[in-house]
Amino acid sequence: MRKLAFLFVAFALVAVSFYGCDETTPTEPTDSDEILLKANGTRARLSSTFDSENDGWTLVGDADYSWTGDWNYSLYPQYAATGGNPGGHIRVTDVGKQMAFFFQAPPKYLGNQYGAYGGMLQYDVKWTGSGTPSLNADVILAGGGITLVIIVDPTVGADWTTVRIGLTEDAGWRIKYPFGSNIPSAEDMKTVLKDLHVLRIRGEYSNGIDTGYLDNVRIIPKGQVK
Repeated sequence: MRKLAFLFVAFALVAVSFYGCDETTPTEPTDSDEILLKANGTRARLSSTFDSENDGWTLVGDADYSWTGDWNYSLYPQYAATGGNPGGHIRVTDVGKQMAFFFQAPPKYLGNQYGAYGGMLQYDVKWTGSGTPSLNADVILAGGGITLVIIVDPTVGADWTTVRIGLTEDAGWRIKYPFGSNIPSAEDMKTVLKDLHVLRIRGEYSNGIDTGYLDNVRIIPKGQVK
């Protein structure tokens, strides 16, 4: 009887350890970030430093067909191995369609990113060019039938600027693009992150012909935010 009881307990522990590690099952965030990230689908090293490639980032908007020379167009930003902050970076020059363009995140940033709730999106950005400054969303998140946008305060110019945006409902996010007035609830933010379809970072900062530069995109877990 004792052997049977022991075997039953051992089987139960194995079952819990096996089924309890389902990475697609959201759990409430805790301060145990490495475990949290794995449990919720977000990887601990969710970043793009662009030190060797463009890491799958694409373009939308005014730079859908960005000029790459020799009468060729591309849906991908230009990669540069130097000139970043530091190391490599990606960049694109718009084609003057009077639209804003955005850098669009690759699939590794999408899907179930519930574990990022309470953390931070951080990236380095700059721009060069001419024309008057343009007003636009700095980041767009969409998922679960909800679109969130945010405008951040830092003045972005010809020098690298680090932008930090909290992934919480009270960080300045608004519902709907371009400039909704509704503040999302905690449930809205979690809904977006649970089924993230779109993460876009602004690349255009003027109404003239300009070039946007992006480097060091990171999603920082809650416990590592300073």
